Amino acid sequence: MNASETIDFQLRWGWTKLARLYTSLAERHGISMSVGYALLSIEREGTPSTKLGPRMGMESTSLSRTLKSMEERGLIERQSDDTDGRKVRIHLTSDGVAARKQIRDLVVQLNARLHDLLGDEAAGQLLEGLAKLNELLETPDQLVPPNWAPQPESLVS
Repeated sequence: MNASETIDFQLRWGWTKLARLYTSLAERHGISMSVGYALLSIEREGTPSTKLGPRMGMESTSLSRTLKSMEERGLIERQSDDTDGRKVRIHLTSDGVAARKQIRDLVVQLNARLHDLLGDEAAGQLLEGLAKLNELLETPDQLVPPNWAPQPESLVS
């Protein structure tokens, strides 16, 4: 089997290209993709900082760096949680809300353009297939071939 015929190759390759496109478009507005993703992930009523990392698939060190940069630029502010003072909630400032609107519009327009270029049927099938894949990946053990056992010596060499 050729690598380009595998699902994981096509997902990785497609996501890499899409991420590159998003990055270049976001950078035109002076923000990184991680900042854009954070803007989209912060809820209107604020989001506990501990929930952002898992939601974004980002390690805590990278998330801390991103949040610090966003705070320095006036896009977010940190506030103590009303119910538990030990927790910190991240809130968008008015500049953060404006930046989120721009990023959201970009995502919506880019997805509409992809939908137009793919066509209704192909876009629907792709979304359906990816939703099914994500469902399967919720229990990844079912994907491992039953008789597969790694041979450490063959993986190393």
